Amino acid sequence: MSARDEILNRLRTILNQPDLPFPPAAPAPLAAGEHMAVTQATGSAWDLARRFGQELEALHGSYEILESAVEVRLALLNRLREWAEEEESARKGPKPETFGQDRMVLSWDVGQLPIDGLAEALADMQWKLVAPRSLTSPESRDAVRFIRFGVTGVEAAFASTASMLVASGAGKSRAASLLPLRHIALIPFSRLYPTIEAWLTERRAAGELVDLVRGSASWNMITGPSKSADIEMNLTLGVHGPKFVHAILFADS
Repeated sequence: MSARDEILNRLRTILNQPDLPFPPAAPAPLAAGEHMAVTQATGSAWDLARRFGQELEALHGSYEILESAVEVRLALLNRLREWAEEEESARKGPKPETFGQDRMVLSWDVGQLPIDGLAEALADMQWKLVAPRSLTSPESRDAVRFIRFGVTGVEAAFASTASMLVASGAGKSRAASLLPLRHIALIPFSRLYPTIEAWLTERRAAGELVDLVRGSASWNMITGPSKSADIEMNLTLGVHGPKFVHAILFADS
């Protein structure tokens, strides 16, 4: 059997499994203008948050679901502390000179984050949020070169695949979600959708989609930590972006 036939047989076997969450077994006929979603997720906001977390864990990420902004600030501080301690315990040899960047967090502008008071809460624990305006000069890149942690919000998050849509623009540096080794995403329930199709439908209905796309410098769809694999399927994390992705989902209404 050729390699091609073997791959096709494996795909057929997987698709014939009766417990797959998608595609739907007996989809209703679509009306004009409707589109079938590739994946599905249903339930309350809490149900969607739990589904998002389960999918993210399967992709080597981590998550927590919280009820208030106060809990989010505390959870963010705890995650930074745990990660910093983890890196310190794993370090071998002398500590490199980081010019204070080991206590910095690459971030969006505080006004663009979905939680108030983060800068003050972090400052109380000797952490500093850094929101770069530009990284085009050698000096600006040196100023963030050794920052290991990043925190951002999201434009939208999709429960069925644990994907996060992150738009960059004024006050929302894409470096915060791509450059650091460890990324924390703050996801309010109001930005959590069952699928990307549900988000697109809502934005189109509101007449916002075109302006939203044109008003952003770039868009990134993030689904778990950065991954790459060789021909033998040996998975490596953190090759082209963060090795660790942690989502904090929270009720905001």
